[in-house]
Amino acid sequence: MRKSLSIILGLGCAVAECISQAEPLPPVLEHMAEIAKKQKGTVYNICYIKDGKSYVKRITDSSNCHNTYSVAKAFVVTAIGILQDRKQLTVDDKIYPLFKDMFPEDVDPQWKEVTIRNLMMHRTGFAPKDNLDIDAMRMTNFPEDHLRHAFSIKLTYKPGEKSVYTDLSFYILSRVVTAVSGRKLDDFLRDELFRPMKFREYALATCPLGYPIGATGFYIATEDMAKLGLMYLQKGVYNGKRILSEDFVNQALGTFELHKTMGGYGKGGMAGQYLYFNYDKNVVVAIHGFNDSPTDIIKAVLDEL
Repeated sequence: MRKSLSIILGLGCAVAECISQAEPLPPVLEHMAEIAKKQKGTVYNICYIKDGKSYVKRITDSSNCHNTYSVAKAFVVTAIGILQDRKQLTVDDKIYPLFKDMFPEDVDPQWKEVTIRNLMMHRTGFAPKDNLDIDAMRMTNFPEDHLRHAFSIKLTYKPGEKSVYTDLSFYILSRVVTAVSGRKLDDFLRDELFRPMKFREYALATCPLGYPIGATGFYIATEDMAKLGLMYLQKGVYNGKRILSEDFVNQALGTFELHKTMGGYGKGGMAGQYLYFNYDKNVVVAIHGFNDSPTDIIKAVLDEL
C-alpha cells in the first residue's frame, strides 16, 4: 500500500501548507477511512481539505486517476460559467443560433426554444429514453455524429417543463463550449482550470468525432476533484486567483448540478464518486471508488468537523 499523498492548495489569497508524509492524518480522515473499509464496496481514495490543508488517504492501492462519472458535469457547468463571466454567452441564450446548420430540415420547432439553462438543469425536453449513457451502453449503439442525433429527436416535453436527467444534455453543453470559445472542452478546461489549478494527469472520453462527452468519462486524481470544490468553497477563487465570478458561483449553487445536501453542497457520480463542500465547516471532501454509499462516509463524520 502506498503512503498517503500530499499537495499544496490555496485558501483565499494564502498558499496552503504542504502536508508531509510523516505528519499524522487528521483523526476525522482516519475515521472516514475506517468507515470506507467496512463498507461492502471499494473506496480508492479520500481527499479531505480543512482550513487550507489538503490530505489524501489512499484506501485501496490503485491508479492515480479514476473516472468521476457524473461529477464531470460540475466541470462543464464551470466552463459555461467562465464563458458567461467573459460575456461570451449567458445561461439564458438559446442554442439554436449556435447550431442552426446542424439541425435537420424537419427539426422539432421546440428546439428553437432550448436554452443553455435548460440543458444545465436537465429540462431540455428529452424523455428518459433519449440518453447518451456510454457508461452502461456501447458508444457504437449511437449514431457517430452525436450532436446531429440529438437534434433529430422530437422533444417529449416543452423546454423547461420537466426535469429528465440525461447525459445527452451535457454532451450538447460540451459542444456549446466549443461553438462559443473555439476550443474543445478538454482544451478549454486545460487552459482555464487544469493548468492554473495544477492538476495532475487527466483524460476526457470523446465521441467518435473527437468531442468530449462532457457528462461522464472524465478521469482525474481525487485531490484534483477536490480542488473544484475548494474553488467553489472560496466563491470562485483558487490560490488567490479568481477563476469564476462570485455571481456565477451563487447562480450554480443548488441549481446547476451542485445540489444542497448534508448542510452543504454535493455532486455525485455513478459507482461511488462524490464531491462535497460545506461553507459553515470550511471543508471539502472528495471520494473516488466503486461503492454505493459515499455519502454515508461524509454523514458519519460531519459532527466531528
